[in-house]
Parts: sequence; structure tokens; C-alpha cells
Amino acid sequence: MAKTSPAGKSAPKVATKSARKPVAKATAKPAPVKDATARGPRSKCPINLMLEVVGDSWSLLIIRDLMFKGRSTYKAFLGAEEKIATNILADRLVKLEAAGLISKTTDPEDARKFIYKLTEKGADLAPLLVEMMLWSNKYHITDTPKDFLASLQKNKTAFATRVVKDINTSVAPKAPVVPVKIEPKDETLSLFDGF
Repeated sequence: MAKTSPAGKSAPKVATKSARKPVAKATAKPAPVKDATARGPRSKCPINLMLEVVGDSWSLLIIRDLMFKGRSTYKAFLGAEEKIATNILADRLVKLEAAGLISKTTDPEDARKFIYKLTEKGADLAPLLVEMMLWSNKYHITDTPKDFLASLQKNKTAFATRVVKDINTSVAPKAPVVPVKIEPKDETLSLFDGF
């Protein structure tokens, strides 16, 4: 006979512990998270397409550091006054490289480190960053030197063109490569000399 409540209704059946379905245990490997750019752009609007690649401030600051401040290593990026967090820096470097805006090579002096540089696609952002500097200087108090700002305002196109040219030609070896000419001698080297 089923138990009834004081109101005369049957109490709900409670499943016994042995009758419950087992709960699935978490797997050791989490499901992969899809990158937002892997799904494709939200629209074909040119401003949207650019923002999907460099639309956050950290990405633009890394590009600024490469373009104008001469920073090219992970440690140098961390030293910027904006104080980017290490996890955000690592993430943005991967995203900028995947987008084709920067490239990385192993540091010839320390194989554990990388040197980052702008690609042609990244260097082509120079006119945009110049316009951003001019806009910011018009509406905000900045630390841009006045003589630099005056030359920038005078001919921004020439400045942006020079920046792109300098970036594209800045990949020079640290020391000049000197070819060595080796003349063959009339002697024969033997591993068994003296025997």
C-alpha cells in the first residue's frame, strides 16, 4: 500500500540509490574550444574584418611596440608601461602570428627565446596607427614629442611609407657575413702521418 500524505494524496516515489542512473565522470581531456576566427567572420564589412584580427587593445599595443618602439621579444613586451599580463601576451602573440601579422624566429643567441617581427601584412598597418596617433593627439594629452608630432602632421603619408619601408628592410644580420676563401694546398692530409 502506498503511503499517503495528510491531504490524502500519494507521496512521490523516491528512487533508491541502486536504481539511480550513474553520473558520467569528467574525462581527463576537456572538449576543444573553437577559436572565434575559426568559425569565420561575422560579416564581410571591412571594419569588422579588421577588428576581428586586431580589435583588442593588447594586439594593437604589441604591433605598436614592434613598429615604433623597437621591442621584439617576449620580455621586452612585458616591459611596456601598460603592463600586459603574461597569459594575455602569450595568447595575443599566438593570434597575431596565426593571422599573419607577425612572425617569430628562434633567437640565434638563445635558442629558448623567440624574436618577433612584423610581416608585410602587419607593417601595412602603419598608416592606420599613424592616424590613430594623430586622432589621439588631437583629443587627448599624450606624451608624443612635439617635434615628432609636427613632422607627423606635416606629412603623415611619407611617415607611414617610411615606417613600412624601415620595417621591411630591418631584417639584417647582426654581424656582417664575410665570405672566407679557402685555397687548396699541395699537401695531402693523412690520419696515419708518422706511421
